[in-house]
Amino acid sequence: MNDMNENAELIKYIDVAENVYERVYENNQVSNNLIVNLNRIMAEIKKQAEEKDLKLKYNSIDFEYCLSLPVADRDIKIDLSLIPHFEYRDECILWLTNFIGKISVPKKMTRQKLSFH
Repeated sequence: MNDMNENAELIKYIDVAENVYERVYENNQVSNNLIVNLNRIMAEIKKQAEEKDLKLKYNSIDFEYCLSLPVADRDIKIDLSLIPHFEYRDECILWLTNFIGKISVPKKMTRQKLSFH
């Protein structure tokens, strides 16, 4: 993948992360329960993915099961226990951007053939 395409993907992930953060945190949907928060985040990511034409690798994630496994055995190699506190907006958006990147299918950019007519 070329740099331009990677940058475009990253910008999309950040955009989705910011929207997810706003919808979950600013709409007071934050719970004391990590699993509940992760499910709300995932539901919001799915909504955003549809709007932003982002393809996800997983339709749903069983976070409870995922958290019961060692990180090495998880399908998603991300330490879910490292989720920052929601009050720290920038850290949350960084974490969300990374998470969205790991569960998204990068778009392959098709090279356009140049024709000399």
